[in-house]
Amino acid sequence: MMRLKSLGVRLVIATIVPLLLVTVMLYPIFRTHLETRLDSSRQGATTLLNAEHDALLHDMNESFNQVLAVADLPILRRHLRNVLAGDEGEATLDPLAAMLETLATHFGRYTRLVLIDMTGEELLEAGSRMLPYPTGIRYAQSGVFRGTERLPPRGLYVSAPRLGESRREGKLVTTAVIDIATPVFGQDGQRLGMLLFTLDWHYLTASLPHAIDSGEGVRAVMVDDQGRWLLPNTEAGLRFGDSLAERYPHVWHDLSSQPQGEILLDDDLLQFRTQDIRAAAESNKVGMIVTPSASQPWRLGIVVPRPSLAGLLAENPWQIAVLALIYLLSVIVGVLWVLSLHRQRYLRRQAMGFSREAQHLARESRQYASEVQDLYENAPCGYHSLDRDGRIVKINRTELEWLGYRADEVIDKQHYRDFVTPGTRAAFDNAFQGVLSARQEGAAECVLMCRDGTRLPVAIQATAQVIEGQFQYSRATVFDLSERKQLEARLAEQAMVDPLTGLWNRRYLKGQAAKELARACRSGTSLSLIVIDLDHFKRINDTHGHDVGDLILQSFADTARAQLREGDTLCRMGGEEFIVLLPDTAPEKAMQVAERLRLAISATPAEVEADAVATGRLAYTASLGLARVALDEASLEPAIKRADEGLYAAKNAGRNRVHWHTG
Repeated sequence: MMRLKSLGVRLVIATIVPLLLVTVMLYPIFRTHLETRLDSSRQGATTLLNAEHDALLHDMNESFNQVLAVADLPILRRHLRNVLAGDEGEATLDPLAAMLETLATHFGRYTRLVLIDMTGEELLEAGSRMLPYPTGIRYAQSGVFRGTERLPPRGLYVSAPRLGESRREGKLVTTAVIDIATPVFGQDGQRLGMLLFTLDWHYLTASLPHAIDSGEGVRAVMVDDQGRWLLPNTEAGLRFGDSLAERYPHVWHDLSSQPQGEILLDDDLLQFRTQDIRAAAESNKVGMIVTPSASQPWRLGIVVPRPSLAGLLAENPWQIAVLALIYLLSVIVGVLWVLSLHRQRYLRRQAMGFSREAQHLARESRQYASEVQDLYENAPCGYHSLDRDGRIVKINRTELEWLGYRADEVIDKQHYRDFVTPGTRAAFDNAFQGVLSARQEGAAECVLMCRDGTRLPVAIQATAQVIEGQFQYSRATVFDLSERKQLEARLAEQAMVDPLTGLWNRRYLKGQAAKELARACRSGTSLSLIVIDLDHFKRINDTHGHDVGDLILQSFADTARAQLREGDTLCRMGGEEFIVLLPDTAPEKAMQVAERLRLAISATPAEVEADAVATGRLAYTASLGLARVALDEASLEPAIKRADEGLYAAKNAGRNRVHWHTG
């Protein structure tokens, strides 16, 4: 009985101790892998956050410049001066109203354009409805009027986002809007009135990069300085105007305490930064920007899933099977070791009768050692050991297969740094020096050169094996970073592509324009530009719905690609407006390209749903404006403005035509 009790205690110990030892051995590996995945999630969130910040700032700056450009129109100044002089301005009223209605339709993002006189009375409104002029609506006590009436020339008042009305598909709907107002001055500096644009806020935020399919669980965050939610309703239950500070006080505390940073939530990672639109006046032609108190700065954030150990294991069921096998084998070895001791005592008492059983147990022990070695050789990550000089003294089969070498070709013959690319060799050397130093550890991200000429990005975690204070060799774990690098490349490309049409976006055009201008200056060749606007696109949306409008945009993209050269750059600027940049193209050749493109568009109806159009094909046309890009200009903006003037001339001449700007 005593022997049985002692055996039971030994078996319990033999079960617990191997489990603990295997856990201690595997924990650093999984921890390193988890930290690598967390760094990848951080970088992905940072890429999306920067894209969202830049897109929102760009669109706001574009709206500011549009408001200021309209405020400088001579017909608007003449009308206000006539009203100020006591004249009702009948000679300028109808042309001005028609022009504002055209601008409201062209811009697309504004729910209304309002002209207000010096007393705060609304003179006319375009966008959401047409009323008799003047309308009789008073703005004298409104925050917009008070915030704008003392602004200098080119000053802007920008309200906080609020709920208002917008016309969609012919109906008034409640949506979030933001007011942008500027005073109107005459040539002599006399204050004549003010101009108010109401921007559809949801239209603006819907085009931000967070609307792209960036992966399961990726979400956007946007609040004002008081913690008020500024995005459309979300699956988390937050609606526009709800208080994040009240719903999630701990998150708001971290958001409001610093201008940018990272918040680790239970299951998610939040990367955030602030954006103050008042600072936009420093980077464009705005004189100054005034906002209501406590509405700025905005806080933008991207929430991505936070990697977990359970998630890593769930990605590959074989990992769970391998772990279970390792734990099972460790327990088996411990139990076998205890049973072996018990058997040996028993064998000593029973003499030679159980010698064969002892030999059997020895064979099982050797088999376990072989299985452990096999696990080392075929692990999902690389392992190697280096001597003090960096020479390879041990390396597993996994890493050899990555590199494309045999063990006898590298062990005791090759220095590991010879496999590291010259560009990342300094990082490897610094990490290896850390292993040799008193710190006895080092880490680096490097690129390995494989035998077949390919490059393999890896993360190396190494420690020193020291006996009695003397360095023996390094032990390193190597992780394949190929998937992470591919993800980073995909995220960078998504920030440059329009998700609906697959064309390049405005940001890509800016970078490509700089390259083409530099190339044209070096070679002395011509550079031309085409601005394209689809005719009556708003009517198509209002008549057939936005789904059909999206099919029209996609059909245009396919048709235009087929007509352009490989080196031409086709970009969607927003809505139904597109730009084509034609390198090494003289004006006469550009005119031929534009005319060919116009004919192809008018001759290629879009394939649509049969319930939208009986024939299943909907024809459409486009108007095109051309301009030559002057090689001494720093950007495309002057050329785009000239091409826009050509586009307006084409539309005024009846649409579905090409007009070259000769100015």
